[in-house]
Amino acid sequence: MFNFVCRRNLSSKLKTEAAAKGWRGKLRGVAVVATVGIGGGIILYREWLRLDRALNYKMDPSIPDQRHTYIYITPTPPADDLVAQMRSKVKWRLSILEHFLEDKHPDVLSKLPLDRTNDDPWRLLKRAQFDNPQRRRTAVAKLAKKHHWIDAEYRAIAQACDQRTLIGLARSADVDARFFLAPPSLEDSKESREEGFKRLLGALPRDRIDRCTEFFTLRAMAEGKTVQAHDQSGMLSFGGNTLTFVTGLSKIPEEAREAVNLQALVSHSEVPSHCEEIVKLGGLQLLMKLCMSKAAVGSLKVQCYIARILANMALNEHLHIKIVQAGWVTVLASWMKSNYIPLAAHAARALINLDRDGATEKLDDGIFLLHPQTRTRQVLEADVVFVHGLLGGAFKTWRQQDKANKETKEPQREEAKEDEMSPADEKWTDCWPKTWLAKDCPHMRVLTISYDTHMSEWSAKCPFESEKRSLANRSTEILNKLHRAGVGQRPIIWVSHSMGGLLVKQMLLDACERSELQEVADQTHGVVFFSTPHHGSALAAASQQAKLLIYPSVEVKELIQDSPSLKNLHGRFRAFVQSRRLPVLSFGETKPMSIGLGVKTVVVPVESSHPGYGEYHSLDVNHLEICKPPSQRSLLYQLTLRFINHAVPRSLPHVLSERLREDLDGEDTAEVFYPLGMSFGE
Repeated sequence: MFNFVCRRNLSSKLKTEAAAKGWRGKLRGVAVVATVGIGGGIILYREWLRLDRALNYKMDPSIPDQRHTYIYITPTPPADDLVAQMRSKVKWRLSILEHFLEDKHPDVLSKLPLDRTNDDPWRLLKRAQFDNPQRRRTAVAKLAKKHHWIDAEYRAIAQACDQRTLIGLARSADVDARFFLAPPSLEDSKESREEGFKRLLGALPRDRIDRCTEFFTLRAMAEGKTVQAHDQSGMLSFGGNTLTFVTGLSKIPEEAREAVNLQALVSHSEVPSHCEEIVKLGGLQLLMKLCMSKAAVGSLKVQCYIARILANMALNEHLHIKIVQAGWVTVLASWMKSNYIPLAAHAARALINLDRDGATEKLDDGIFLLHPQTRTRQVLEADVVFVHGLLGGAFKTWRQQDKANKETKEPQREEAKEDEMSPADEKWTDCWPKTWLAKDCPHMRVLTISYDTHMSEWSAKCPFESEKRSLANRSTEILNKLHRAGVGQRPIIWVSHSMGGLLVKQMLLDACERSELQEVADQTHGVVFFSTPHHGSALAAASQQAKLLIYPSVEVKELIQDSPSLKNLHGRFRAFVQSRRLPVLSFGETKPMSIGLGVKTVVVPVESSHPGYGEYHSLDVNHLEICKPPSQRSLLYQLTLRFINHAVPRSLPHVLSERLREDLDGEDTAEVFYPLGMSFGE
């Protein structure tokens, strides 16, 4: 009985558990189906909403310019764009680095090849005022190349420029004129210019002036309607025979009258202490008043006088600030771009004397630099010095032969006819050393010398101190000036015409006897003589025969044929040439020329122009034509150019350096390196 009950209970329990398991399985199935159904429904609903938004899109009015992102596909950038992006990122990072180094470690920055092509005027100006001379000059050169700024930017930089930067810009090639402010306004004065010059000249000290300076001053004071002959407050006394002589001069045109005043001021400007007095007495403002007048604007001669005075005054460094403040840098920068070569040379000389940023050379009165007149990165390997002769000039002696003038026209040889058709002859030049030689020999300095010469004492500008015009005295004076100009620091080639050749010979012999000038003789690598009268000239003999009428000058007297002084000079120089094996190139004339009164003669015959050593060429030209080549391709010029190049061969390091610089300065290279912020110097 008991067993039956137990079995019954166990059977009921098993049935109950089986029923429970069945319901749980059904519930799980319902849950899975419900989950799948609900999830699928949600997914289908979301997809339906996205499709509905795509088909019935309405732009959010709060964002009217919202882009339709589902339409635009971002393209793969081309390779050029990727390179541009890379350059931009590199340039940006380099700029950050440069900003940091410039503020914190400028010394480190100067040693890195970084060059931000930044057009920020103030940043460039800050660089131009660095303490590092090389970086400073590089920055000034970059400033000078800016031609695309607006006027306000140029004006702002001009107002903020310091003296050194302003002068550096004025000496830069192709600089924008907007960097220079107009000269300051002058105070209104009832005093006329003529009265101002008389007051200025009369107030200058009477001491430490030579007789010629006194003569020019007296002549200027005597010009005009009245002559103040009284002596007040240390003024010059205008009495005696000199006043009687100059008061006899008649009234002259305005330009000539201004020239008389300026000639006197030129003489005073050669005395350093008088330059200080000129500034104190308002001389800079008086010259500016003249510069702005019609008399100067229309007269190149007056402008040359003014530039010459300023160049002499600029030899005194303590006066530079006064010259700059008076506004003369603006005027000189404009004149240096003049097509009139003498004016450009005078202005360049003044700016060179003002520019003391790393420069030690100074150009005294009568010494001109024809090339380079602006700042340059070119390595200068030699000096070519041109010395004119009797009645010549620093510029006019070296002009191209004028083919329109029958008197100076070269005989029509076959090669000359061909030369006339060459492109080099399309533009006539007033000074072939500046126009031709500077282009053919850019690695050389080209200098020219100016000094007064006269055929007769009657025509001398100053009737006193004629002994100063002798070869010996001139040699000493010019040698000292050339030494201060840096001649002797590199190889020298002398190019001379007529009496200038005798002066060159005298200078070289004198340099051998003075220890401080020995380098001038040692550095001489060649001499070119154009019709130099080594044994005298027939013209001097003719002048000597008519000495009572002509009153020959000191220069002419020294050219008498076979004079003892010329024989001594020639013998000593021959020994100089032979001992040093010095290359010499000589040209001689064979064509007679008119010397007046219907007389024609060969001024320097072959037997006098041939020195007896070196290379010699005789040409069918006269004395004036011998130093004036008809074209750049003419035999005369080509022989001279070949001699100069052979006398000073270019060194291999300089040639390679120049070629590398030219390659790195090319446009293609700039496109590669400059976007990366890299430069190889400037």
